[in-house]
Amino acid sequence: MPAVTTERRQHARSRTLIGAQIIFNQRRSTLDCTVRNLSEHGALLVLSDAVSTPELFELYLPLKRESRMVRARWRDGARQGVEFTRPAKLDDEPAPLDLLHRLKQLEQENAQLKARIAQLTEAG
Repeated sequence: MPAVTTERRQHARSRTLIGAQIIFNQRRSTLDCTVRNLSEHGALLVLSDAVSTPELFELYLPLKRESRMVRARWRDGARQGVEFTRPAKLDDEPAPLDLLHRLKQLEQENAQLKARIAQLTEAG
């Protein structure tokens, strides 16, 4: 007799293969993971090792340029089911992590421009 599986999700998920990062410990710690399925309300994550994650953490999806707060719902070895704790942003505003990367890039460009101005004024 074949095994019967019961679907407990309230919302259908799309199968995916998206690289992501789990961010926690006040943004000082990250873990790489793969998102294997995704819906408006949650996701299935696969971690490379059966490592422990906090109950609440940030999930950053670089491909989608999106960062979401999630709550761990269940764990089975390297697989972890999570639900999003707040809805996705409806506008195209970059996620906070994107803003931090952009800020760092602009600070580097600013330092390069200042160095170039100094060179040009010395050569005067």
